[in-house]
Amino acid sequence: MYVTIAIHHAKAEHAEEFLGFMKRVQAAVLGADGLIEFSSWREPGGSRLVGYARWESEAAFHEALPTVLSLSGERREEWTERPDEILALEQA
Repeated sequence: MYVTIAIHHAKAEHAEEFLGFMKRVQAAVLGADGLIEFSSWREPGGSRLVGYARWESEAAFHEALPTVLSLSGERREEWTERPDEILALEQA
């Protein structure tokens, strides 16, 4: 099992646009080999948006990565307050 977590620090005025972008990325990756779950989360009362994905393996994630990144041109720098935090975790 392999988990990826992307923590996005969205500006409040752009949170809905950013969340829409995240949903489009999810839709693009849906059905990828080895993808178990890909979902979007938001911090209640805060500005963080989180993309959470579970994969059968690290290799499955890396194989799907070009698709994950395929919509990156739609993302706007002004949507965020600071750089993303990316976590990649393997099951212990």
